[in-house]
Amino acid sequence: MSSKSQITFYGGIHEIGGNKFLLEDKGTKVFLDFGMQMGKVNQYFKEFVNPRICNGMGDLFEFELLPKLNGLYRKDYAKHMGFDGTEENEIDAVILSHAHVDHAAYIHYLRPDIPIYCSEGTMLIMRAFQETGSSEEYVTFKENFMVKLNRVGELSKIKGSDMSYPRKIRVFKNTARFKIDSIEVETFPVDHSLPGVCGFIIHTSNGSVGYTGDIRYHGRRQSDTEKFVERCGTSEMNVLLCEGTRIHENSSKTELDVESEVTNIVNSTENLVMCSYPTRDLDRLVSFYNAAKQSGRDLVIDLKQAYILKLFQSSDNWRSVYPKPSDDRIKVYIPKKGWGLIDKDIDYWGKKLLLEDYNNWADEFLDYDNHVDYRDVSDHQKEMIFYCSDFQLQELIDVRPKENSSYIRSSTEPFDDEMILDQARVKRWLFHFGLLNKELEWNHIHVSGHGSGDQIRSIIEGSKSRTLIPIHTEHEEYHKKWHNNVIEAHLHESIDI
Repeated sequence: MSSKSQITFYGGIHEIGGNKFLLEDKGTKVFLDFGMQMGKVNQYFKEFVNPRICNGMGDLFEFELLPKLNGLYRKDYAKHMGFDGTEENEIDAVILSHAHVDHAAYIHYLRPDIPIYCSEGTMLIMRAFQETGSSEEYVTFKENFMVKLNRVGELSKIKGSDMSYPRKIRVFKNTARFKIDSIEVETFPVDHSLPGVCGFIIHTSNGSVGYTGDIRYHGRRQSDTEKFVERCGTSEMNVLLCEGTRIHENSSKTELDVESEVTNIVNSTENLVMCSYPTRDLDRLVSFYNAAKQSGRDLVIDLKQAYILKLFQSSDNWRSVYPKPSDDRIKVYIPKKGWGLIDKDIDYWGKKLLLEDYNNWADEFLDYDNHVDYRDVSDHQKEMIFYCSDFQLQELIDVRPKENSSYIRSSTEPFDDEMILDQARVKRWLFHFGLLNKELEWNHIHVSGHGSGDQIRSIIEGSKSRTLIPIHTEHEEYHKKWHNNVIEAHLHESIDI
């Protein structure tokens, strides 16, 4: 058994996201995050060209989007593609900083007997992803490639297997300390654009490692970030893995600035206010919710947001942070689905057929007293802020915004050619319905989930780490300006602690 402690980098180096860092100490092996390298994935896969289930992890191995390590991946995929599947589990745990896809998406491929350590907020977001999504398997998994003998003794497929098994999800408290064999982990909530985000200080036999995950100071939990950095500064860290997504930018507005600017636009709008923001950014939802209260309007949210709010109401730690989906200032929007029976004669079609238009997780919201459909939004435009994402623009055909309505876009600007094309399509829809002028200008009110350069410099200097390794960035040169011992890691490279 090696006496070294080391980190091997399988993503999140010289790129934004895709964090997969393998930490080893005295034979203990722990991954820090296991995310999708979104930029690189989009170079090979998109829309109708997706990794094939029949090839397990093979299509991702081809482009080095997953590390080809034995004893790591689920046996049903591995056996079917002829890649191990019988080896003992060689990974002791995965520790998740949060549930954004560039940090957590590839949990789907992991063996279910590998424990996943995460905060309660992260677990709830993963539940929402899985239960309202299509093929995501974060908290449970179903075996593929299952067969049985039919009546004549032939093998037949077991389709849509109901054999669902729980993953080993280990939920830790916001500020916790726990051991995984020779490794001891301290957890700290930090400020980011998702609930439940954590930074870590990890103690090995050869020293301590700090991991910022994704971090900022300008959201609703600035004090959490401050406490994490303060603890880093007193822990005599050997190495800090420090993000730098926006390290080249000088400053940031705050989430409270977003709330104020949104409120001003809502108050100056005569008819409907339509908005778009990241579905799972609940702090942004709160900004629009507060703007609705201050302007005397209701915030109309979609079914997925209602479901997330419902899950967070099940938590003693979170229920007071976010509004209930049944809140007096919230309306739950029921779109047309399937046969489009929401506006048909229910006495003729019946409740059973109506519910068949919707997924099981969404059914209950049709019984909420505060549910609305396009007719309610269309008839009460002066009273509503209507959330409508880029994937729900068809609702405008039914809602039909009146003249002197407004649109607020509260998400990141496009950063590649494909996103620019997607945005152009959105603008055509909005222009068609009178929500944009001839110059196709919209109200863009957004703050990033990542700290700007001044914030990252404060984290670097406050941590007092002996060594700094830039992660989650394309601008490592800034880290070098603010620390005198910066190591640039490379993919598949191991660095001693």
